[in-house]
Amino acid sequence: MGYALQLGPWSSVFAVPGALVDRYIQTASGDQLKVILWLLRNNERSYSAEEIAAAIGLHSMDVESAIQFWVQNSLLQREDAPLATALRPATTAAPTAPAQPVHTAAPRRMLRPDGLYISERVEASPTIRRLVEEAEAMLGKTLSPALSGTLIQAHEDYGLPCEVILMLVAYANKIGRANTSYIESTVRNWADSNILSIEAAEEKLRELDETAVAWKRCESAFGMTSRRAPSRNEGQYAHRWVLEWNMPDELLNEAYNRCVDNTGKVNMKYINAILERWHNAGIRTLKEAIDEKLAADARREAKHTPSYDLEEYEKYDIFGSES
Repeated sequence: MGYALQLGPWSSVFAVPGALVDRYIQTASGDQLKVILWLLRNNERSYSAEEIAAAIGLHSMDVESAIQFWVQNSLLQREDAPLATALRPATTAAPTAPAQPVHTAAPRRMLRPDGLYISERVEASPTIRRLVEEAEAMLGKTLSPALSGTLIQAHEDYGLPCEVILMLVAYANKIGRANTSYIESTVRNWADSNILSIEAAEEKLRELDETAVAWKRCESAFGMTSRRAPSRNEGQYAHRWVLEWNMPDELLNEAYNRCVDNTGKVNMKYINAILERWHNAGIRTLKEAIDEKLAADARREAKHTPSYDLEEYEKYDIFGSES
């Protein structure tokens, strides 16, 4: 008589490097671990951040942040395609000549502060201790090592004042995104944009609040019911359409319907092209948009020749997929 394991759905397995668990199980965030586990499971080719986000249910901005973490830790490498990634083992330079082994101490700081460093900084620095304690009070929970390390890096490595960091944490908590990936990517963005003072942070948060209101207007006009936070590109488009161009809801809805009718999907670049044309032409009402389309159709009928204006292009997805 023979015996065989009955693993059912567990019979399909994939390898997870032990070093990955040993080194990053405490410091990597949940989003970062989700990204790397999915790539380990699907390591046949390179993937874009958008593909990964759609597969694991994260925002593309959070996926980009997670990708950056693994790239910096030499476990991912970027391919020629934008934001494409492929798993690779960490590499070390080969010695140029035989040499006796040299024992050196490990670096004191890792890319992200480890648990020991965090504990030491909280104990030794009243500023860091206050930062962590106030963030915990704000969120109503003990910070994870990953989030604590991100806040410490924001102050010590990126130069954000503690007051600015706490303003960011409060905003992330308000919109339901007080996670390590979102805060980490926003810290980098603010540092790159020189948002290093309370005044600059207040201005940025005002802009973010306005963008959130604009996106809700767009969601309502488009008939979306998910009520999710917009991606960076979606937020920029919504800010432009609602706050800069002052597009009425009826035109937002009409542009959305034309996009879906002609392409079968939601494409923000496509919608933007329609709204930009209307904005430049001074079209402000649904009647004007419909009259313009009827006039364009009449011109095409009269000519009996192919038309190359934007109305004709709306039948084709010439703008490509949304980035």
